[in-house]
Amino acid sequence: MKKQTPSTILCVLVLLILFVGGGSILWGVFGPEEPLAAAEPGPDWRQLYPFEGESSQAEAPQEETSQETETDSTYLATVTAWQSKLDGGREELLGRQKLLELCGVFRRATHQTKTEEIVLLNNGFLTTLVPRTAEETARSIAQSVIRLAENTKAKGIPVLYVQEPQKVCQYEDQMPPGEYSDINANLDEHLKLLQAGDVATFDLRQALHQDGLSHYDLFFRTDHHWKMSSGRWAAERIAEELNQRFDMGLDTSLLGEEGYQETTYESWYLGAQGRRVTRGYISPDDFTYLTPAFPTSFRVEHPDKGIDVTGSFAQVMFDWDMMETYDLYGQSTYEAVLCGNRPLTRITNLDRPDGKKILLIHDSYATVIAPFLALTCQELDLIDVREANGNFDGNLNAYIDAFDPDLVLFSFCSPVNIDRSETG
Repeated sequence: MKKQTPSTILCVLVLLILFVGGGSILWGVFGPEEPLAAAEPGPDWRQLYPFEGESSQAEAPQEETSQETETDSTYLATVTAWQSKLDGGREELLGRQKLLELCGVFRRATHQTKTEEIVLLNNGFLTTLVPRTAEETARSIAQSVIRLAENTKAKGIPVLYVQEPQKVCQYEDQMPPGEYSDINANLDEHLKLLQAGDVATFDLRQALHQDGLSHYDLFFRTDHHWKMSSGRWAAERIAEELNQRFDMGLDTSLLGEEGYQETTYESWYLGAQGRRVTRGYISPDDFTYLTPAFPTSFRVEHPDKGIDVTGSFAQVMFDWDMMETYDLYGQSTYEAVLCGNRPLTRITNLDRPDGKKILLIHDSYATVIAPFLALTCQELDLIDVREANGNFDGNLNAYIDAFDPDLVLFSFCSPVNIDRSETG
């Protein structure tokens, strides 16, 4: 009799659950329909901040009158609606999440350190493998930053590129045998190209080691992001660097660790990497948020969400509905800070009417830097150019002309996140 391997047994279990759960898929597809709320269209950034040769006026929409066009549109809408219901049915498959968690338990019990591109480091943290960036791609990305920096400096506005650390430490990668990530080699090459293009850079990877910090303690075990306390530290070091290089006069005394209160939700957060492997493989992280122990007053605007609020740091820097909802798989608590990945956010410090104006072009790592950095200046505008996330697709040069900042700051964890910083 042929011996059954563990992988064969798992396959049988999967097929059994799929068979039992088939009814829930059918219910998801043929069950009673629930009305979907129509999404409000956000601002057209390309119209508001056009590229050269483009008109800032919206073109009048052309009316579709042909029967063929109307039929195509109806067909497409129907297909899209059915596809959404099928996808929803799969997500609601009876016992699906429990099965995935059971598989996670099995993988951890059998000492499997890699699931697709997710790797379990020797210290118990999860990370994602990153391949080497092609030379042509690396040069193209760097050139897009260099061109924008040249245009900005020509207007008398200084520029600083901040390199955020990624999860894998360049001095102690903690990779299991046979695995390797090229992330730090990619970052080194990117900084080298920027420096050759006369762009001022600040490497937080080096700063954290100079400060004697533990690289991995800055991060969540289950996510690629770092903690909010890490964002406070980063804001302090960036503000110090801006003062030293550009004499910005930012009050760094507001950023010291002793000036903040911590509140912790225990076992509250399963990051993006943890959701992939499930809590059967790794336990959730605690989520700790920081608030100043001193009075604050801000106005925060998220134009794409129609949000314009005024209040203290604690009142305006968080989406409290998301923060206080326990949902390991359905949402990312990290995105409760500043409402997650927004194309444009404006933070006005009402306590500093005569302070500096800073434009921060960023990725999601900077979401936990920005609330603290905003304490030191009059206005901090955040732009996220990543197509799959924030998706500000307007002309950055045009925005800089309209905002007239005292400094432009780039802050990225990986060069490939600069999807679209072309200036047109």
